[in-house]
Parts: sequence; C-alpha cells; structure tokens
Amino acid sequence: MTVEEQWKAEVKQNDIDHHTPTAGAMTGHIVSNLRIQSNKLTQFEWYLKGATVIADRELIDDFRENIDETFIELGHQLVEWNEKPASTTSEWQEYSMLEEAGQNKYYSADEMIAMVVQDIQTSLMFVGRAIILANKEEKFGLAAYLMQVQTMYNHYNELFQARLGNEALTGFEEEDEDD
Repeated sequence: MTVEEQWKAEVKQNDIDHHTPTAGAMTGHIVSNLRIQSNKLTQFEWYLKGATVIADRELIDDFRENIDETFIELGHQLVEWNEKPASTTSEWQEYSMLEEAGQNKYYSADEMIAMVVQDIQTSLMFVGRAIILANKEEKFGLAAYLMQVQTMYNHYNELFQARLGNEALTGFEEEDEDD
C-alpha cells in the first residue's frame, strides 16, 4: 500500500470510529485536547498579571509539564493498541473540544484560571467516557493509564479551584442518568 493509500484508509477509519465511539477515538479526542490545552497554558503563563503571578505561573507551568508528558505517553499507548492518534496541528484542532483564542491573553488571571478549570472539566468528561469504552473493549492497559490521567486532572482541578476560592467539584454538572 502506498503512503497516500494508507493515509486515505486512516482518514476513512477515523470517520467511522468517530461516528461509533471507540476507546481509540475517544482517547484521540483526549490527545487533541492535551495538545490544545498545552498551547493555552503557555499563552496564559506568558500573559498572566496580578499579585499572584509568580504562584500562578508555577502552578500553570507544573500542569503544562504534566499535560505534555501525558500527551506523549497517551499517544504511545494508542499506537501500541494499533490506533492512529492525531499527529498534526490541523488534526489536533479538528478533534479537540477545547478552543484557543488570541484575545485570551487580555483576560485577568482569575478569568484565565477559570478557563483552565473549564478545560479540565471538559477533558475529564472525555477521559471518563474513554475509560468506560476501553474496559468494554477489554483494553485494560489503556483503561488503567486513562485512570492515571483522570487522577492527574482531578488533582489539578482541585488546585485551580482552590486558587479561585472554590470547592473541587464547583462547576461540574450533574449528568443525566441516560448518559
């Protein structure tokens, strides 16, 4: 098979997988979210202002480092399961449920931190669904790693929420029993 034929087969399979969710497809969204989240965290770190800037930068930098390590490891996990995670900027933008914006640099530190919390909560939704799918598909190693990702997100959610003066679960919406 030529490179072009392999690429076309991958694109076709991705389309199928994203219409009938699989652990690989759901985890692919997580990989894309991680890449976009890293970019946003870099932007916030550069443009933070205010009395808590040093502590905020340290917290954001620590989170970004964990996000970057998770991004690489989760990509490897997917490849080991014969999945094809997004690997280009355009694919990450297409599959991410997080959004970047140039104007974010003008928000206050509290508004930036609130965006980080919202991104964590969005990402946790995908992680939870991917864990369920991975277990259902008997991809227990992937499920185990995704549980570590969930723990990492929960940890940083608690820290960023505390920074805003909130309880850890502030903002999490109750899911319908039908979900």
